[in-house]
Amino acid sequence: MKRILVTIFTFIFTFVSGVGINYIMRDVAQINSSINSDRVNLVIDAGHGGIDVGTVGVDNSYEKDINLNIALALYDFAMVSGISSFLVRDGDYLVYNNEEEKKHSDLYNRMDYINSIDNASLISIHQNHFEDSREWGMQIWYSPNDDSSKIIADNILEIAKSNLQKDNTRLNKRSDDSYYLLYKAKVPSVMVECGFMSNSDENKKLQDENYQKQLAYSIMLGFSEYIVEEL
Repeated sequence: MKRILVTIFTFIFTFVSGVGINYIMRDVAQINSSINSDRVNLVIDAGHGGIDVGTVGVDNSYEKDINLNIALALYDFAMVSGISSFLVRDGDYLVYNNEEEKKHSDLYNRMDYINSIDNASLISIHQNHFEDSREWGMQIWYSPNDDSSKIIADNILEIAKSNLQKDNTRLNKRSDDSYYLLYKAKVPSVMVECGFMSNSDENKKLQDENYQKQLAYSIMLGFSEYIVEEL
């Protein structure tokens, strides 16, 4: 089953990359959106947004922009593959109520949105930063509240290492209370730190559209293996 799944998604990735994912999605998103809704609904959270730019790269690029690009590509891949998916944000903004303090309200509203989706699983997209500019590679934090969270995290990192980061030796980590969405999550939840914007070489790759699609594809494939094997 796994070999068949990889073959199918490799074809999808090659096809949609060649002709433009967003164009194709205009026709197929509505058809595919309900295929697996009785099993799992993927909620994709692009971290930060609006006035909250996230971490800043060595070239002054913003994490929020990279997060959104990867999240949009992940949404497209998932929907093409028949995985019912929802975006917490699809543009450059925070998720907040006008009468509330923006950053404080944003996290609560994201959590409320996630909890409003039946049979949800959360993948939150972020980038990393460290004072040692040599640090690089994907690492994933997972919720302590659901055993499936670690399975999703391990599947995604395994695929990413195989496809993109063969020398990556990082290990996934269980979230503590410093990661609000993961620590409070009632559903399987992971935060994918795709790479380090403090590393010049990786920061440049993270801003490349093709590499962003490859990251999104690897994340989608790892999540898809969880669906096939665990649900």
